[in-house]
Amino acid sequence: MRPDRLRNLLQEMEARLVRAEKSYALNDSILQKLTSTKAEVRRHLSKVDSIRIADVDALEQRIRNLQISDDSLGLPNLILGMKIGLNQLGPEDLLEATPGQKLAAFSFEFEDGTLRVVDQPLRPGLRERDIALAALEAALEQGEYVNQDLAATNASPRLKEAFERLQATMRSHTNIVQIGARAQICNRLVHGDIDELSTTLFSLLIGHIESVFSALAQFEDWRVFAENAAALNIDAGSVAKLVEGTAQLVRQIRNENIADESVADALDTAQAWVVEPNSPDKRDVLALARSHENLWSIVTKALLAVGRDVFAAARKKLASVILGALLLTAPVIIPLIGKVPGAQWIETVYDYFNAAKNKPSSVE
Repeated sequence: MRPDRLRNLLQEMEARLVRAEKSYALNDSILQKLTSTKAEVRRHLSKVDSIRIADVDALEQRIRNLQISDDSLGLPNLILGMKIGLNQLGPEDLLEATPGQKLAAFSFEFEDGTLRVVDQPLRPGLRERDIALAALEAALEQGEYVNQDLAATNASPRLKEAFERLQATMRSHTNIVQIGARAQICNRLVHGDIDELSTTLFSLLIGHIESVFSALAQFEDWRVFAENAAALNIDAGSVAKLVEGTAQLVRQIRNENIADESVADALDTAQAWVVEPNSPDKRDVLALARSHENLWSIVTKALLAVGRDVFAAARKKLASVILGALLLTAPVIIPLIGKVPGAQWIETVYDYFNAAKNKPSSVE
């Protein structure tokens, strides 16, 4: 591993330990372990060129002994990154460290010899199911009347289409993040057209949008997604780079025809939702970042799967082609997605495949 990359991993680990120290400031036992681990990280930073696998193993044991929710800090993934650089991590380890697809704007699946977009149906918990579905149905019924009233006005076609799409997305029950994104689009357009709307119509539209978000709040999946979005710490410049990198990936997928057109359309749609570069809605940013995570997840699992049947071999061959496109845009996209809580694993995967790209046998 290049010393600068190893240094970056250690510096990131130090920063996360510092944040953890603030969170556990009142717990002397944990705070002492955090401080000790941070000191060990700093010691390694002073001699990056001489770090060996034994040092990484010892650091990994220290992290295990912290006995805190280190998954939220992403420390294990940083350790994995170091092991990859020191050639001590195999495909099985990487496969185990790669999560399944998460709740996002879009998820993907290999079907009929290609990669395509698939639904993430609404899955309310047993306790919330009746109330959540009833709230969504009420918002859906209200939407029918709102769209009828809106159609009879001289509001812009773009505004009318946005509310129609929101209604269709709610009716489909295929993805709760998409419902939220459509509602956010409607909200932006309504406020953008405020001077052209009557007070009555403005209130009607805003009231409907609020009812949609109220319904979404009944679903735990949406509440957790919104909380994760609120925790994002990505500046506007990084968001702009993520959008730019996504656009490049979309062009490459389309030009090379390496996946079903729904994949490029999905990424294009998700990046189009991030429309306010100076103050992007964090939920839109997370929806896009998670879609990238899902794409990397399914490609990684297909490449590292141990299945030897014909279908597994076909998926692996297709995944290898898609990986080539992902690696070209990865230098821009991966560092940004790695800032998303819970997405640190993607940097480890990228390091592995980037190091192995000239060694096909290592991922077959």
